[in-house]
Amino acid sequence: MRILLVEDDISQGTAIRDLLKDMGFAVDWVTTRVGADEMLRMESYECLLLDLTLPDHNGEDILRSLRMRSDLSPVLILSGRTNPRERARLLDAGADDFVSKPYDKSELVARIKNVTRRLSVSPLPEIRVGALVVQRAERLVERDGERISLSPREWGVLECLLNRLGQIVERRTIESTLYDFAAEFESNTVEVYVSRLRRKIGADLIETVRGYGYRLVDN
Repeated sequence: MRILLVEDDISQGTAIRDLLKDMGFAVDWVTTRVGADEMLRMESYECLLLDLTLPDHNGEDILRSLRMRSDLSPVLILSGRTNPRERARLLDAGADDFVSKPYDKSELVARIKNVTRRLSVSPLPEIRVGALVVQRAERLVERDGERISLSPREWGVLECLLNRLGQIVERRTIESTLYDFAAEFESNTVEVYVSRLRRKIGADLIETVRGYGYRLVDN
């Protein structure tokens, strides 16, 4: 899952970014409205974490701009000053949920998973690909009735392929899923994680399309 964090407080932004990356999320972090607009033009996100107080604008304007152009990406508001009337206004503007500062780590992660699960573009809670059974909400994977344990990045690769089941997924798309823009990685990192995933779920399920990328196939 790729997340855009819009937070101008360096200490809180660092803590949130590191927490989410440890949980297996890809995180792009900006501190201004201008930075947020640039990232949103370049990338699509499964969730936005949005602080309301920014040095160059009000975070609420970012929310309203998103909804005006029919962008339905889940938006989680981070704020220490949301009274009931303000919350109602932000909900009317299109916010999906709130996390009050100071935030609890487990609550933040739970709320992110909740809004992305609730607003997921995939209506299927369970997906079957050959002998593989995937329950996306719980991140459970089984093959022939046996549970398969995946690392956060292995899951990221699998979810990326599931989102385009039967279609070619370009290598750069998988890279974008695994890493934020600032991350450094080896040229063969995608191949490494695809290889690990193949060993766990079955090499027959992931097809290499040379020169393009990979495809999850139902054999």
